[in-house]
Amino acid sequence: AVVGLGILIFVCCVLNLMIEGKNWVDPRRTRNHGHYVCSTWGNNHFKTFDGDIYQFPGMCEYNFVSDCQDSYREFSVHIQRALNSNNHPEIQYILITITDFTVYLKPKLAVVDGRIVKTPYYSSGLLIESNDVYTKVYAKLGLILIWNQEDALMVELDSKFGNQTCGLCGDYNGVPIYNEFISGGDYNSITYGNLQKISKPNDECEDPDETQALPSCSEHRDECEKLLTSSAFADCHSRLNLEMYIQACMQDKCACKGNEDSFCLCSTISEYSRQCSHAGGRPGEWRTENFCYKTCPGNMVYRESSSPCMDTCSHLEISSLCEEHYMDGCFCPEGTVYDDITENGCVPVSQCYCRLHGKGYSPGETISNECEECTCDSGRWMCKDLPCPGTCSLEGGSHITTFDGKKYTFHGDCYYVLAKSAVNNTHALLAELAPCGSTDGQTCLKTVVLLVDNKKNVVVFRSDGSVSLNEMTVNVPHVSASFSVFKPSSYYLIVHTSFGLQLQIQLSPVMQLFVTADQSVQDLQGLCGNFNGMEGDDFKTTSGLVEATGSAFANTWKAQSTCADQVEKLEDPCSLSIESANYAEHWCSLLKNSEGPFARCHSVIDPAEYYKRCKYDTCLCKDSEECLCAALSSYSRACAFKGIVLGGWRQSVCSDEVSACPGNQVFLYNLTMCQQTCRSIADGEKYCLQDFAPVDGCGCPDNTYLDNQDTCVPISKCPCYYKGSYLEPGDYVTKDGERWYVLLPLPVCWDKSHFKLLFKYWTSQTPVQLRCGTSPTDLYQGECVSGCVCPEGLFDDGRGGCVVEEDCPCIHNSDWYNHGQSITVDCNTCTCQKGVWSCTENVCYGTCLIYGSGHYITFDGKFYDFDGSCEYVATQDYCGDKNSGGSFSIITENVPCGTTGVTCSKAIKMFIGKTELKLENKDYKEIQRDVGDDVYYQNKTVGLYLVIEASNGVMLIWDKKTTVFIKLTPDYKGKVCGLCGNFDDKSNNDFTSRSGLQLTSALEFGNSWKQSSVCPDVTEEIKPCDLKPHRKPWAEKECSLILSEIFKICHSKVNPSPFYDACVHDACSCDSGGDCDCFCSAVAAYAQECTKAQACVFWRSPDICPIFCDYYNPRNECEWHYEPCGSNVVTCRMIYNVSTNFSVPYLEGCYPRCPHEKPIYNEETKECVAADECWCYHNGNPVIIGGEIPTEENCTKCYDVGETVATIKDGDICTIYVCAENGSVVIGGSYPCPLTTSPSTITTSPGTNTITTIGNSDTEPMSFIAAPCLGLICDWSEWFDVSNPEEDGGDYETYEEIRKEHGNKICTAPENIECRAKDSPDKTLEELGQKVECNVTYGLICKNEEQDASIWHLCYNYEIRVNCCEWHEIPCETASTPSSTPTASSVTTGTTVPTTTTRQSTTITSKPTPTATTTSQPTPSVTTPVTSASTVSTTAPTPTPSESPTSTATTTPFSSSTQGTTQTVPGVSSSTPTFTSTTLPTIVTQTHSPPPSQPGN
Repeated sequence: AVVGLGILIFVCCVLNLMIEGKNWVDPRRTRNHGHYVCSTWGNNHFKTFDGDIYQFPGMCEYNFVSDCQDSYREFSVHIQRALNSNNHPEIQYILITITDFTVYLKPKLAVVDGRIVKTPYYSSGLLIESNDVYTKVYAKLGLILIWNQEDALMVELDSKFGNQTCGLCGDYNGVPIYNEFISGGDYNSITYGNLQKISKPNDECEDPDETQALPSCSEHRDECEKLLTSSAFADCHSRLNLEMYIQACMQDKCACKGNEDSFCLCSTISEYSRQCSHAGGRPGEWRTENFCYKTCPGNMVYRESSSPCMDTCSHLEISSLCEEHYMDGCFCPEGTVYDDITENGCVPVSQCYCRLHGKGYSPGETISNECEECTCDSGRWMCKDLPCPGTCSLEGGSHITTFDGKKYTFHGDCYYVLAKSAVNNTHALLAELAPCGSTDGQTCLKTVVLLVDNKKNVVVFRSDGSVSLNEMTVNVPHVSASFSVFKPSSYYLIVHTSFGLQLQIQLSPVMQLFVTADQSVQDLQGLCGNFNGMEGDDFKTTSGLVEATGSAFANTWKAQSTCADQVEKLEDPCSLSIESANYAEHWCSLLKNSEGPFARCHSVIDPAEYYKRCKYDTCLCKDSEECLCAALSSYSRACAFKGIVLGGWRQSVCSDEVSACPGNQVFLYNLTMCQQTCRSIADGEKYCLQDFAPVDGCGCPDNTYLDNQDTCVPISKCPCYYKGSYLEPGDYVTKDGERWYVLLPLPVCWDKSHFKLLFKYWTSQTPVQLRCGTSPTDLYQGECVSGCVCPEGLFDDGRGGCVVEEDCPCIHNSDWYNHGQSITVDCNTCTCQKGVWSCTENVCYGTCLIYGSGHYITFDGKFYDFDGSCEYVATQDYCGDKNSGGSFSIITENVPCGTTGVTCSKAIKMFIGKTELKLENKDYKEIQRDVGDDVYYQNKTVGLYLVIEASNGVMLIWDKKTTVFIKLTPDYKGKVCGLCGNFDDKSNNDFTSRSGLQLTSALEFGNSWKQSSVCPDVTEEIKPCDLKPHRKPWAEKECSLILSEIFKICHSKVNPSPFYDACVHDACSCDSGGDCDCFCSAVAAYAQECTKAQACVFWRSPDICPIFCDYYNPRNECEWHYEPCGSNVVTCRMIYNVSTNFSVPYLEGCYPRCPHEKPIYNEETKECVAADECWCYHNGNPVIIGGEIPTEENCTKCYDVGETVATIKDGDICTIYVCAENGSVVIGGSYPCPLTTSPSTITTSPGTNTITTIGNSDTEPMSFIAAPCLGLICDWSEWFDVSNPEEDGGDYETYEEIRKEHGNKICTAPENIECRAKDSPDKTLEELGQKVECNVTYGLICKNEEQDASIWHLCYNYEIRVNCCEWHEIPCETASTPSSTPTASSVTTGTTVPTTTTRQSTTITSKPTPTATTTSQPTPSVTTPVTSASTVSTTAPTPTPSESPTSTATTTPFSSSTQGTTQTVPGVSSSTPTFTSTTLPTIVTQTHSPPPSQPGN
């Protein structure tokens, strides 16, 4: 805008406000969408994007709007009108072409790429919704289409298509001066409209007369003006050109020619109301019961202007994040939400049901599982924690799962502390891990050691099944005060302790350990973690810091200081042998097989982790089958722990173990109590506890007991047991001075006292070697060893030296630090003091990472994958709290990044207050919404990343591709929800669903956070390397970079394994271009985490994901360079202390290296400058050197009332500010900012549209002479679909083809036929609009070559059923003259509402010359008019002279007729037969009602 010097200060002030808030919007005005919208309505009225309103009465197919760029065209919308039964124009169909989709819309019908779809229909980049008022199409490219299924159509386009469109909507260049009609010559709107016609072969559509002038219709002006200026539209007058709509209303009245129906007035008034809402207005309720009334289903109400984002029981906060503008439609009354769970219409929130696994639960209903109890309250689950045991497992000799659920792999070679009390020193659980087998890297669990009674008693469990107490062998079962040992099967030992631990020790096929801790157990330490409910700190060592890798953590829990530290093994054993990999894949895949022996447990325990471990162990193990069976049994045991016993799974694999049971023992899957032994009977079974999870193994059959010879015998064969010895018949014992003889092998002897063995220590008294950072009580000497030790009083420093305690070093992530050294851990500083870290206790901000194809690391550190194809809530503080609202929401939008179905987060929506930011296509766009608070934000580019910082404590870092970091200040701890978790330091509860339930499945959790309830759920995890196996070797080779020496410095600081797996996944999935992008993003995500952990890696090269920074250098200069870990560039903003809530982390990218003479970087000019050349900053906003700093006084004063002060561009809207009284400045008006480029035109290729439907159903009445009573029973067949249009050149549902597949399921001469589209059974053939023959003589024929190729070149998939009549003998009745009037017409129709053929009753009189006399009044034909797009004809066979057949063509739906009643077809005349009868045998006609028409019947 050109402004005078006197108002320059005002413009600066407005610009200042715009910069400060990044876009200043007057809170009194709502966002105007009108200039994005083109519409047509009523009596052929059109409004272009640029605001022109004109009439064009064409009835052909026209280009409504299309992208007319010369190089690449993204979309087109075609429409065709026709006259309805009231002679008013209505839109007959709409054809939308959007890049990869073709959408064909008719009333109540949607077809996508030739397939009829049910709405809501969701596909990547396309959403089709339909309700009682509108059909809506949303396309991701920036198009929204809304059609009222009658006369009104509206298309809203993104501003990026400005000056690029053509068609009836104009050129969209912001110039509303009829330039569409005067460009290149002076012609009127009809001439212009005719130019948009889509030429089609054999199309006989005539153009409207271009010379026809519109009538003045002035006699209707007062009526129209009165309606459009009523009080309901008070908020609309200043926003719209009222005169144009008055003229349109007058034309409607003229066209009606005195007929008073709703169309004449309602269509234009409705459009005026809609456009008012688009322009930011709020029209009132102008409809009445007698004027343009609209009805709504259920208890919904019709409103003229309301938010289309209705809150529902499952999405209570959806209206707060609505992107759509207000519009008319059916809405829930105030104070209610839509019940989308039970579909009961609108209900108060308090009456909302909750949903779990597809089932609804009423308010107040309670559910519980082992760890929480939840009550349904207002559509959300309110949960409280229950005492919940934890399980730690050591499986396969190397796979450890902590009590809090953290999983890691560690190949040890020592005794290690699994669990001990951190408070007292009364007990400990140890495990001996050692290399085993011939393959390098295989580790086995050799021994489990339990120290009890203040470590005075040592219980050792060895892999051969032997149990010893203080080096003395004990028999099982064994019971003492502090522990008890039982053996429920040959495979397991069960150990109960008095201090809350229960052990399940698996002995075969390999030794494995499962430890369960009661909720009462607290303050644990060791390899099993600390059992505090927080998975993230399970790697916390006694020195006080959390280690990054399992190996670094496990090495700190060696029970013997003389053992060497073990390193992390990163290689995949299956990559070393193709044969082992194939063997492992074949058998381990049984775990995932949906029809396999483990399938029953999939819904309870996800087999994915067990499958990975199974492959790892099977490839690594020398005896592959042994390790395979151990891995499979681990999953079986976990299922049994959850109550699902997988009996019989060993029938197909690991069957050798079933047949290897000794003696007469049998293999059992569900052993839930102690093994029944003769000795246990003698002990009275009083010590046999039964509260352990079911186990499998060899045991005795029912009613038999295991004797001392390991043989199963009946109770009568059991030997006697007394004081630890078995007694044979004839032996005697002395008891109470009396001698007792054993006469029979009956258990009549017992001992009430129990013998206790007490030994002092585990082994001989070898001195314990002291080690830095470890308490002497955490060291255990297992045996006498020789070698060098530190002198008494000195400590082993872990590096081969001996030091005094004050000089002990510290270790963190495999790096050593001397006493007094400090390191930075997150936002805290830690100092080494006597081998232990002392850290500050600052509360740090949280970071969530989303990258690649659905990889997530939550605020609390949980790593998981979720691959959805919709919009999902990444994080937000709209979390269902009734007493608080929300201030932000971040939505991630996933789109396919390959042909495997895998998706990537290619777009992000960030809602902060009333501002919405859309980040896509390497840029961001701001949209102002109508609701929310004012939240300021700043954006800047740092390296390769775009950084958005908001004043409410939210930061978003985006690499402009598929990676996004979300940072939150500590104020949000425990107050957020979404796919990034709840930021409460507990990763265990990160899978909290939208409804408040804690879930275990990533799929269920991810589905609960979809932004729209119409989006389909993800039902299975996509494995792109399985779908594209040829890409896997390439992916593994490229991604091995993460495991290579290049990143070695980082391996001990950030575990590379999950990042490597994610990289392989992404590199396999991106197979349609951009595969290098996917690979590079995956590696960059790991590199960024390394930078965060202070491990800077130079990994990019000219061959691997290069970055071209020289692009930013001026000619002959070399300031810009690639920095892999960011740069501490000094900027002008830093000099002036212009800071924000966050310290931006070091981000890789291109940075300037400023020379000494110009050491400071000016972010505003993007140049290196001297300090005195820096701009100034006022309230954080830059002011050029010499520029004026505006003041409040300058902002509010002007002098000439009415004078234009400034024109400010806000996005695509230009706002005029004028001077008002008292020197204030007010808005004078706004309009779409003009564009300058020239418009374009487009020519659309021709097509055809000829649709014909043919049916033949007239049947020939028949005469019979018979003595017995016969009944003609008619019944409908099942629905048949034997042909595929994609393979057969069409759809041929002929009787001949059906009999080839179904034999005699179809009769030889059907009486009637019904045809329908399989995917849209409620539509008639006429409504479907294809050329198809449905004939009772031969069936259905649809040929692809006869279809309109401009819509879709294939037939829909049809199905048919037929009505067949057969004679059956029935009980005779006395015939009389019928009083009913049966219908004598047989009709074929394409609707699924059942139709029947009702035959005339025929009475036979026995005389010498038998004759049948029937008098029938012929029924006149009734023809219902059909549209020009389809033709329906019905033919009949030639009747005999004595018959009077009726042939009817109609599109009216039919009602079914039941036996004994007659119903008349609406619109069809009925014949009235006359009967002559005597009391003789009668032939009776019966017609069975067809079954209800359901899809697939």
